[in-house]
Amino acid sequence: MQEFVGNINSVFFDTDDISIISGAPLIRRKYLNILLSQISNDHVKNLQRFQKVLYQRNSLLKNIKDGKNTKNEIEFWDDRLAEESSSIFFERNNILKKIKANSKEFALEFNDQINLDIKYIPKIGSGIDSKIFNDNPSLKDIKDKFENSLKKNLLRDIDLRTTNLGPHRDDFEIIFNGSPASITASRGQSRIIALSLKLSEAKEIKELAGRNPILILDDIFSELDEVMREKVVKKIIHFDQILLTTADLNLIDKKNINASNYFSITEGQITQD
Repeated sequence: MQEFVGNINSVFFDTDDISIISGAPLIRRKYLNILLSQISNDHVKNLQRFQKVLYQRNSLLKNIKDGKNTKNEIEFWDDRLAEESSSIFFERNNILKKIKANSKEFALEFNDQINLDIKYIPKIGSGIDSKIFNDNPSLKDIKDKFENSLKKNLLRDIDLRTTNLGPHRDDFEIIFNGSPASITASRGQSRIIALSLKLSEAKEIKELAGRNPILILDDIFSELDEVMREKVVKKIIHFDQILLTTADLNLIDKKNINASNYFSITEGQITQD
């Protein structure tokens, strides 16, 4: 199945995507994983290898806690986990730098009162989570620091029977006008921020993968005023393929997207207008 990932690229946006801003870290990790997987099939394979190594290390931690294995047996899995994790840390850091720049630009064009920033919060070890990524670390730098952190945290991991550092605990924070967007952004502002992130995702897929993604926008106009709807349309028409849904066709200014096909769905039946 993994061979098909990234062959047909698409970016989907609906109202629930504001959870990228205010939801759990798992949602933001999923956002990054989907984006990176569409850019490179190697990322899918890397994630799969990481999950397998993480499972083996966690199983060994439980056995060590129960006295079935010894601590010196963890060294092999620490090296393997650091090897797989360093690539994920590296890729996430690089793509977030690009997303930060693009989403900041998109958001300002939608609303000049929205100043966005994104802070990567990698779980690579206490005291070095953010400092190492301020520069441009090599894969070896990341691997060495993470492996050292695993050794320092081994007793804690054994006690809790699980690996507490790694890409599976990563997060990133969206900053809105100097404060966390999850706290200060209104629902309308959150929609603009989330849409800016998704358009940034589409732009990066196009630039890095060399393929034009299908942009799927589900009922995005229902909570936007006329001025904002026009701004959004002017941005999305630059993408080759767009699937746009709405419950009210009057919300769409047809003069801006006059080369489109229109379909209606009524009681499960699809008709072309």
